[in-house]
Amino acid sequence: MATAEDAADRRCLVLSDCKPALQQIEAAYRKGSLEGLREWDRGAALEGICRYRAQLDSVTFLWVPSHAGCASNAYADAAATAYMGASEIEDATAVIREAVRTSPCLYTDRRRTADGEWRGDVLDRRTYYATRGHTNEWVRGRLGEGLTAGSHTAGVTGPLWSDVVRGTTRHKWDKRQRIKDQHGEREIEFADVDDHNVVTKTVMGARVRQQAGVPHGAHHERIMRGEAGRETPGAATRSELRGCLVCKAARDAARRAALKRDPLCPIVRKAAQQWTEEDENPPRATMAHLLSGACLGNREQARWFLRVARAQTGTAISKVAQAAPDSKDTLKTLRIAHVAALKGSRYRVLDEDGYDALAPAVGGVLPALVDDLSEKSRRDLGAGVTRNLQVVAEAATGAVQRWIQLNDEATARIMKREEHIEWLRKLFAGWKEARPALRESRRRRDNGGNVQTGQQPVGRTRAATAAQTGGSGDSGHRARSG
Repeated sequence: MATAEDAADRRCLVLSDCKPALQQIEAAYRKGSLEGLREWDRGAALEGICRYRAQLDSVTFLWVPSHAGCASNAYADAAATAYMGASEIEDATAVIREAVRTSPCLYTDRRRTADGEWRGDVLDRRTYYATRGHTNEWVRGRLGEGLTAGSHTAGVTGPLWSDVVRGTTRHKWDKRQRIKDQHGEREIEFADVDDHNVVTKTVMGARVRQQAGVPHGAHHERIMRGEAGRETPGAATRSELRGCLVCKAARDAARRAALKRDPLCPIVRKAAQQWTEEDENPPRATMAHLLSGACLGNREQARWFLRVARAQTGTAISKVAQAAPDSKDTLKTLRIAHVAALKGSRYRVLDEDGYDALAPAVGGVLPALVDDLSEKSRRDLGAGVTRNLQVVAEAATGAVQRWIQLNDEATARIMKREEHIEWLRKLFAGWKEARPALRESRRRRDNGGNVQTGQQPVGRTRAATAAQTGGSGDSGHRARSG
């Protein structure tokens, strides 16, 4: 439009939902001079926009809020999204290059697209920020090579409900560093920060299936694959053989109590045999084992968590079904989690698949809404569902922290026992090495004393003595007895 013959008579209206970009364009145009824009971030693009803007009769920039119920804005967003996959894209670099006059040269950043073709972008950012952005992009690409869809989002794929994903890790205090509790409003304390960090750790652990303090997770499986070809078992292999120490401690205590009550009862002996078999094939201490009720030493805490998850997911389902009934994926994820919590709290211990259904509720990861809601309705709905999932995460945190406490106690007992075992191992190894020399020394000492006194040497058998007297050991003994 700016290069047309009648450009001076044309007017242009630009609608955008990016307020920072519009503010930067307006600040550059009101500067009055294009000199110095080369020092600005995106200076070349700003100079090109200002120069083309000056060639038109009138240009009006209008900010349009996104996701605010504006149908035209939704149409424009759909058209832009569809155009991203077009095979022919206008070369914006050439358009900007023709309009820039204040810079002696422009650099082009060549990048390879997903189709394997090279694409050039104007490199008009400051050196530090451009280098940091490229480095960040390279690191993210390398780290993402081994990732699969849903591996860091609790198994949920596709667009996510960003308000809930961010809200479940947000702290409860406001900008004034004050927090509300059952006693009213007060200033935050270090304990509040610690509690928030612990809950955040549980939320992030549910998303990646690896909780700090829980030995057997996704990271443990990667280490196990690395130790598969070793002759000497590593730390992960030894931890795999030990299994859940909390379960072992609970089984040992139950076995001792049962055998003490009635050691001859067939039911007690059968249960003791079952516990012995579990000791030989111990369960792994995973997040699913902790929170599904499978851990014998932490079953009450896990059942309490499941009851809380059942109630809170039911409330979240009601809210979403009323405000956004067309968001089928969001409702499906919540309903699957609700059914899993219902089964675990009432009927039976959940398996790995059952915990996988609960993980999105603990990690605060839900599919994005598809209903066209106003900004206020979307914000209120997101805040309500976020609060429900935060309660679920807090209940899961209580169960996990209780298991970690019991595991630390069991680990301390095992480490103390292994310290004594190591001393005993050294003692027996030294005794085994010194035993032949001690035997030989005692034999020589006894034989030397017997030669001087004329007594029978120690260590000679009855058969050898009988051979000297001309008979067998038994007959000689009977003859002397007779």
